[in-house]
This record gives sequence, structure tokens and C-alpha cells, in this order.
Amino acid sequence: MEPFIIQNFKMFAPVQVGDRQTWAHLDTGASGAMIVASEARAYEATGSRLVQGGIGRQEAAKVRLPALNFLGRTFRDVGAIVFDGAEYFGDTPFPVTMTLGADILLSERLILDFKRLWIGLADRPARDDLPGHPLDCRTGLPLVELHLGDHRMNSIIDTGAAYCILNAVHVADLGIRPERIYSLEVQDPAGGKGEMPVYRVEGVRAGDTRLGVCESFVASLEQIESRLSERIDFVLGANALLSSALVWVLDRREGRLHLSERDVDVLA
Repeated sequence: MEPFIIQNFKMFAPVQVGDRQTWAHLDTGASGAMIVASEARAYEATGSRLVQGGIGRQEAAKVRLPALNFLGRTFRDVGAIVFDGAEYFGDTPFPVTMTLGADILLSERLILDFKRLWIGLADRPARDDLPGHPLDCRTGLPLVELHLGDHRMNSIIDTGAAYCILNAVHVADLGIRPERIYSLEVQDPAGGKGEMPVYRVEGVRAGDTRLGVCESFVASLEQIESRLSERIDFVLGANALLSSALVWVLDRREGRLHLSERDVDVLA
């Protein structure tokens, strides 16, 4: 387990790329890694790919990283999308050179401790006495069923989303009228920018575990639904994860999400 840092609801943890020790943005809502353009020049180019962000999309180059070390694990021949990290991470007071996606973050059991701000990868299973919920990672991203009142919400657990997102396409199905509370200027890694209102969504829960008030954007997620071939009602972002003060164990191998309110070892 190692500490992670929260900066403007973005999560960062140490990573070693080659012989350089630096910081990585943690994004379970991204399928793969991304690297800032200033660092990408040192690596082999392997083509390009269309990148879809929450607001915009663009064609981006791809490179191959021979090796990176994260949480004591070594990952080899890692493909990474090139993006303008200087603009996206310009307000961080420490060097951030890349984003790690679900392929690496969920390669083993991912432990996110929002009590103590610690992160870990584990080869041991979670304790049998912890509440468990089905976790679907067939799309490459962690999907879990949350509830809002009597309604089920197919949701992405997205540490890379600073705020939660309620899919505007399905708001009527959920029978709610979110309360607008303020607006924010936002930017995504694909280069999209815009001012978006923030809404108060209250009553979201995972099983019997209440997640409190989730401050959320309301936006169409149709393009993400099309790419995943899944209905997506909600994106559970870093703001709600942090305010939950829970320990989250995402077990891709067993297809389970475990939650703990206790300050104890969550592994068997």
C-alpha cells in the first residue's frame, strides 16, 4: 500500500517509467494508459487512435513504453496515448507524466482506501465478511449497479472523473429532478472545454451502503454507451468516492466490489 494524493479531485500516485520516478493520474474510467506529449518523444511511436473525452474527442498518437513500475509491479510493453498533459495537469505542484487506466489499475485486486488515502494492488482475496456487490469488467471498465431510490443505475466507477455524471438521456427514467447548485469550467484529456452546471443528487447507494450527496454533472453519455454497448446511467466520480470515506476493493478476477467502513485490513 502506498499513499495517493488528491488535487482538485484528481487522484495521483507514484510511478516509475524507465529510470524516472514521477507521478501518474489514476483513471479507472480509461481503458488504457496515456502519456504527456513532452515525455512521449523518448518512446517508439506505434500509430494513432481516436480518443473520446467527456466533452471532446481528437486523433492522438500512440507510443510503446518498454517498462513501468507501479505499486511494486512491473508492466512491460505498455501502449500509451499521447496527450497535452501540460494543459490538463498544469495546476499540479509535482511532475505528472502519465495517466494509468483500468488495464493496469485492475490488473490485480485494487484497494482504494478513502479513509487514509492509500492505494494498493493485492493478490489476496477480500475478507468474506465484507459487503460484496457484482462488478462487471467485461467492457474493460468497472461497472457496478447502484441504486437511487427504487431505481437501479448501471454505473462506471471512474476515479478519473473529478465529478459524478448523471446521464441526461436517462434522467426521466430515474424519476428525479436534480437541483442545480453552481457551475464549473471543466476540461477533459481529449482537449474539450466548457462550463457545466453542477447538480445535487441525493440518495445514491451501493446495496445498503449510502454514498450521501453526489454533486454531479448532467450530460449525455450516449457516445460512451455506444462504445461500450452498455446502458450507462451514472458515473461515480472521485468527489463521491472521496466523500464516502470507505475502503473500496475492486476485484476484477472474481467480479466483486467490496466496501468497508472499518479501519481494518480488508484482505483475507
